[in-house]
Amino acid sequence: MHEISDEALFDLVKTGCKASFSLLVDRYRQLLFMAASQRLGSEEEARDAVQEVFIWLWQKKNNVELQSSLRNYLYGAIRNYCHNIIRAQKSIRKRQQQYAYVREIFISPTELENKELGARLRHAIDNIAPASRAVFEMQYLEGISQKEIAARRGIGLQTVKNQVLSALKELRNNLKQL
Repeated sequence: MHEISDEALFDLVKTGCKASFSLLVDRYRQLLFMAASQRLGSEEEARDAVQEVFIWLWQKKNNVELQSSLRNYLYGAIRNYCHNIIRAQKSIRKRQQQYAYVREIFISPTELENKELGARLRHAIDNIAPASRAVFEMQYLEGISQKEIAARRGIGLQTVKNQVLSALKELRNNLKQL
C-alpha cells in the first residue's frame, strides 16, 4: 500500500472522513508537540496546544485553504497558538504584578496600624455597658448564635437582639469619638 500525500489526505479530511483525520493527527502530532514544547517549555501545555490545534482544524476543515503544504500550515498554526498562549501568560503575570503592587500599597495595613486599630477597637468594646458587651462578645467574638446566647444566659431572644443592637450603637459612638 502506498502512502497518501498530505494534500489528498486533507481533501479526505474535508469530506468528514474521521479515519483520514486520525491518520493526519498521527502523522503530525509529534512534530507539532516538539514545536510547541520548545516554545512553551512545558510538556503538558504543549500537549494541550497540539490538541487544541487539531480540534480547531477539524472544526474549520471546510474553511481551510492550504497556500503551501499541510506541514507548513500546521506548523504555522501551532506557532501562532503558542504565541497567543505566551502573550496571554505575559498579560496575566503583568496584571498579577500590578495587583500585588497596588494591594501592597493600598490594602495591606502595616503591623503597627493593625495593633493601633486593635487597641482602639478593644477600648471601644470595653466602654460598652456590661450586659450588652457580654452578649456582643458572645455573638461577634465567640460566634455563638443569638438563640444559644439566650439559652445560656436565661433571657429571651428579643432581649439578646436588643442588647446586641444597643452594643452596636454604643460601639459606633465610641469609635467616632476615638
